[in-house]
Amino acid sequence: MSGYVYLIRVGDLYRIGKTDNLEKKIKKLKPDELLTSIMTKEPETLEARLLRKYKSQRIPETGYLKLSKRQIRECKKQFELKGSLPHTLDAEVSITLFASFLLFSLGSFIFNYLNFGFVRSISYSFGMASLPMVILFITGSFGGYFSEDLSLFSLLTNRIKGLFIAIAMLSMAYLIFNLG
Repeated sequence: MSGYVYLIRVGDLYRIGKTDNLEKKIKKLKPDELLTSIMTKEPETLEARLLRKYKSQRIPETGYLKLSKRQIRECKKQFELKGSLPHTLDAEVSITLFASFLLFSLGSFIFNYLNFGFVRSISYSFGMASLPMVILFITGSFGGYFSEDLSLFSLLTNRIKGLFIAIAMLSMAYLIFNLG
């Protein structure tokens, strides 16, 4: 469900939050300034990623952050589409697939270098490449955000995707190993 993610200033403190109705939320919070906001398909994901990024600046037991001018500029940049933080949960699966590809490539190179034989190298590499997917299945995340910052079932699709891709990779590893 789409919604807004916003960055507001209240005195010398800042708050990152999400809402379905930005105008209503701003009237309710009465901040000194609305620094930036963005409408996105998955506001929970972007909010969780931003909160993770600035976790060391969080003031305990409040939703507020103590940010420096540099951190504010950096945070504002994340609200733009060209920011470095992925804005959706699907991006998490893409990042995990890329990590799997890197492990597969690295494993193939290392196992071939160690003269395991081409077929066994490919088999072991598929096994190694499944590790990021297993991590995605177990944790629901590959390090992009804290799962506590998201609703209970929002990570379910990522976990299922991770499980099926890990099963596919491990099956490939098993089949190639037994064929070789």
